[in-house]
Amino acid sequence: MTIGEWSRWPGRCSRGLVTEASEADVAGAAVRWRGGALALAACLLCACAREQDLPPGPRMGDEQARKGIAPVPVDRPAAPLERGALGAPYPLDAVARAMAQGQLDCPELELLDFPGAALVFSPAARVIAPFRERLLQFESVVASVAQRLYGRSPARVIVSGSYACRSVSGKNRRMSEHALGNAIDVAGFEFTRMAAWPDSPTALPGAFAVRVDRHWQARGDPAIERHARFLSQLTRELLDRGVFRTLLGPAHPEHADHFHFDMAPEPYVDL
Repeated sequence: MTIGEWSRWPGRCSRGLVTEASEADVAGAAVRWRGGALALAACLLCACAREQDLPPGPRMGDEQARKGIAPVPVDRPAAPLERGALGAPYPLDAVARAMAQGQLDCPELELLDFPGAALVFSPAARVIAPFRERLLQFESVVASVAQRLYGRSPARVIVSGSYACRSVSGKNRRMSEHALGNAIDVAGFEFTRMAAWPDSPTALPGAFAVRVDRHWQARGDPAIERHARFLSQLTRELLDRGVFRTLLGPAHPEHADHFHFDMAPEPYVDL
């Protein structure tokens, strides 16, 4: 029996189960095998036993997840949020975002410039005080993931947007969270050269930048794939810790080169 005949024979193993074969199938297979029906049956039983002993095969996406570069599922958190970001009240939850008759009327806010506490935000993010607390948590997650993958924290968080009195995507339907000082856009991170040369041959001691537009889900040499893992693990931990309610990235229209994070009332994830 050839491999092709085996794959088409109706009595083969299928996910650990033996399906029924007709007597004609068995007889024909036995003749072609030249070893008799008994040898064929023994072979089938052995093959089935081996398949049943094997661990379950990888599911679609498991290899990507193992590398830390799998995209986060769209429109929903990837894991239960630990800090109650979804259910806990937030000072701006009651603020209406809908724009009456398409008129943009940004409220008066007490904004502050946040240059960073543990990290440098460049330029400083202009936000409201409650969102500053979220950025402090964001810094902690960034530093933790960066230490794990690079052995140091980034020297600079590249901010591409914070407060701006505008509607969502320029459409006169809903006020943007940027108009409330309740959002930040991050284009990437910059790392400086390590002070001491590391012992590990896989370390990246030189200066480099990690950019959303170049490294999100990127493939290539080990350094590029490490940058992709950094961005993936960062967004995953932000979700797991409930730091932000909204996380947008290259999968979302007009976000090919940055992440958008905010605390809008309704959770939304599209990375």
